[in-house]
Amino acid sequence: MLHSSGAWIASTAAGGYVAGTLSSTWIGALVLGNKALFSGIGLISAAGIFGAAGGIGASVAGGVGATLTAVGLGGVASYLGIAPVTTFLGLTPFGWAIAGAGTVLAATLGYYFTRKTMWRLNEERQKGGLEPITISQIIREVRLLEVQSMKDILQRLSKERDDVQISANGDEAIVNGQAFSIGKLKYVVNDDASEEIVFITKTGRRQRVLLVKPAGMNPASTS
Repeated sequence: MLHSSGAWIASTAAGGYVAGTLSSTWIGALVLGNKALFSGIGLISAAGIFGAAGGIGASVAGGVGATLTAVGLGGVASYLGIAPVTTFLGLTPFGWAIAGAGTVLAATLGYYFTRKTMWRLNEERQKGGLEPITISQIIREVRLLEVQSMKDILQRLSKERDDVQISANGDEAIVNGQAFSIGKLKYVVNDDASEEIVFITKTGRRQRVLLVKPAGMNPASTS
């Protein structure tokens, strides 16, 4: 069952759009309501989830530890109450494979966001004073959220460790001297509770770029 704008968003005549729950944006609310779907088809990773939830800075500092490398996004998920993390923090091989194929991705998402669903979704957007949106525009906005979220995470990591930098134009991450397009990076929480940033190849295979948190670390011990 899709959770579109009606499940997460309210509106007032005076104030227009008002986001509910953890998100402060419409696209963030949509992502949080459909995190399993969007992660399953490769549009988002753990990075996008926490971008949708408003970022990780205050959550990390406020309750579960001082550094991202200590708690990881899995610890933040538990703190925010959006666990279990295994439901959305990883990406399936199918998702990785189709994430870069725009036509396949649109067709897959269109299977869930039917014409009736889009009509209801846009009806709720109109109540909040927002313009109608298409599936292609949803894909574009979710991708932008994921990339910006990865940039925020990488910037935080660059302050915590010496082997991570952001390029001057903000488009690349430089890890151990090697440059990677930020748009090709995903943040993954593995079954053993380790967390890593991976590079997604054109064939959908993943290559570890950075181990953020080793397996077996207890976030509670770092607070």
